[in-house]
Amino acid sequence: MKKKYTIWIGLPAFNEEKAIEDVLISIEKLKIKNTKTLVFNDGSTDKTVLNLKKYKKRINLKLIDNKKNQGLGIAVYSLMKVFKNNAKSNDKLVLIDCDNTHDPKQILRMIEKTKNKRNFVVIASRFQKGSLVKNVPFLRVILSYLAFIVFNTIFKTKNVRDFTCGYRMYDKDAIKNFFNIIGSKYKPTSGFEMQVEIILKLRDITTSFFEIPIYLDYKKKPSESKMKVIKTIFNYLKLIANRI
Repeated sequence: MKKKYTIWIGLPAFNEEKAIEDVLISIEKLKIKNTKTLVFNDGSTDKTVLNLKKYKKRINLKLIDNKKNQGLGIAVYSLMKVFKNNAKSNDKLVLIDCDNTHDPKQILRMIEKTKNKRNFVVIASRFQKGSLVKNVPFLRVILSYLAFIVFNTIFKTKNVRDFTCGYRMYDKDAIKNFFNIIGSKYKPTSGFEMQVEIILKLRDITTSFFEIPIYLDYKKKPSESKMKVIKTIFNYLKLIANRI
């Protein structure tokens, strides 16, 4: 008999008042029996929190309302920690950008990819055959390809091509192992480099990695990108230097 499990959908949100309703509507339409949506509000100053509260009676929704903006890395780390402390052993955590560029329907493919598997990470990858990436700003495209070349050269990891995409599924074993590795004194990075850091920590143990093609359309993004390209490049270089 298959054990029941819950799919936790983690949304790091910062000033996404326009996008968050579209994201929550897409989650509401998912044909998955047991879901729990966990939103980490990273100090939004717009109507993000007000708009998401409209959906509290429509979906299983929990808000972590952080009053101070601390960055994507802190938001991702915090969502992982809440999942680690509250999820059941068979549950899965899916992290999705809250800007409406990620299609929640791809969670179904992630589930199919990891049927009967444990201790895994699934990445929605821009570098898998069948991926569809549209309307991405030129600088973001250049940074993605540079990151692809650099990280796959220096930190080549079996079954990982996209080190930086944040659309991922983790099972409970992988999350527990991550926190066991980092220990209680670990301080997460605040920027986009946290996505790479997680992979580098988990690849040091027997974590299984999988990728599926991503469907990414920046035309659906109603707000400006929160990524500061130059700062992100600097943080990537710092992470590489520290690892080497």
